[in-house]
Amino acid sequence: MAEPLLRAEGLQRWFGSAGVREASLQLQAGERVAILGRSGSGKSTLLAMLAGLSRPDAGRIELGIDLGGHQGHAAPLDLWRLPAAARCRLRRGPLGFVSQFTSLLPTLSTLENLLLPGQLDDQRRSSELLTDAQSWLEAVGLGQRRDTRPGQLSGGEIRRAILARALMNRPSLLLADEPTSNLDGRSELEMMGLLESLCARSGTALLIVTHSEAVARRCDRWLELEAGILGDPSAQAMAGSPPVPAAVPASRSEALQTGLVHPERRRLLAGALAGGLSVLAATALWQARQRQQLSARHQRDRLQRLAFSGLSAELLAMERTGAGAYQGTISVENLAVSEALYLLPLDVQLYIQQGSRWNPFPAQWRESERRVMKVEGQKLLRFTFADTPAEHAELVPGYLHVRIDVTYAIADRPDPEPMPVERRDSFFVHLLPPEPDIEKVARNGFPGAPPLYIPMPPH
Repeated sequence: MAEPLLRAEGLQRWFGSAGVREASLQLQAGERVAILGRSGSGKSTLLAMLAGLSRPDAGRIELGIDLGGHQGHAAPLDLWRLPAAARCRLRRGPLGFVSQFTSLLPTLSTLENLLLPGQLDDQRRSSELLTDAQSWLEAVGLGQRRDTRPGQLSGGEIRRAILARALMNRPSLLLADEPTSNLDGRSELEMMGLLESLCARSGTALLIVTHSEAVARRCDRWLELEAGILGDPSAQAMAGSPPVPAAVPASRSEALQTGLVHPERRRLLAGALAGGLSVLAATALWQARQRQQLSARHQRDRLQRLAFSGLSAELLAMERTGAGAYQGTISVENLAVSEALYLLPLDVQLYIQQGSRWNPFPAQWRESERRVMKVEGQKLLRFTFADTPAEHAELVPGYLHVRIDVTYAIADRPDPEPMPVERRDSFFVHLLPPEPDIEKVARNGFPGAPPLYIPMPPH
């Protein structure tokens, strides 16, 4: 077999007691592989390590390509031994990445968003970039939307634009983090079909992380990430199969019947039968408890699926509401339209990067959001914050680097039994401060007015 395009061995990444505990995988050129897991299982963390965005605490990642995207011409690249500039160069070419978040810049048109990554590559001519961008927009059905800004695109159109941008440089490998999130079942499969055809067109291998088994089963094979451990479901199923009891030979049966004639053996058999009946009674009680536990587990699993697969959440907008004050809007939607879904906003916490640390700052839900609500279709949750710090890290010149953690309790009834499931989502943005440094902001070269915020994938 040819050398793999991607080889990862013994990857670990810890966040307190959670994270990726053990992940090893291989992927061949042109292969499509899915990683299936619930929200919080470590899928995005694993993909960030494979993309060179988050350094693993342990393990090794090798790529069977050179920095120009050529395969099999040199020894594999050890991803995390490369300098940061080389990893960035990989992501601009042979290593494509699709975030689960809508990472289009709101002040640029669809076409300009596609052109932007290519403009960072000084090896490509502007005329070539423009031709490629228009070709990819046509391929995803957005040829007539080239001059439209993201705020005027539907959710599905935004997903297609992000996909086209990721494939602009014809990467050898595309890493896709929940590319079908926030889509209904039909749109999800349509998007997956488009992704498959576009990867085939460009000869791109695909590694996708998803919570949807329907999406995972469309790939050549799929792995499962559970509690931070990556495994092969088919191998686990075989390992968990109960042994088949061997048949009792006829000669042994005859020997037992002959042995019953002896009185001592009859007494021993009577004692064994009495003990056996006690064991049977205990077994019946144990089985009843097992059935109850299994029923409770199934109910809990159903609620977990509802909470993590049936609910989509997206940071929809950020706006100023006064001097130094902001309001954020999160859109939540019940995708499992046939099931009731109730939600209670529990907590919202703001973190702003200062130096290398995320430091907490207060935020709160609006008073009208602090209640149990039935989610039918789309609901909007609004939170507010103020008093951002004057000193802060700047990954984008002149902007705050902000993380917003939101937590909700989710159930299938207003007075849940068992306890509701708790879900946490994190959103990342670069936010224009209340009193921005105009000179720093100007370094970004925005074509128009600088955006109030720039949404970013989790990192």
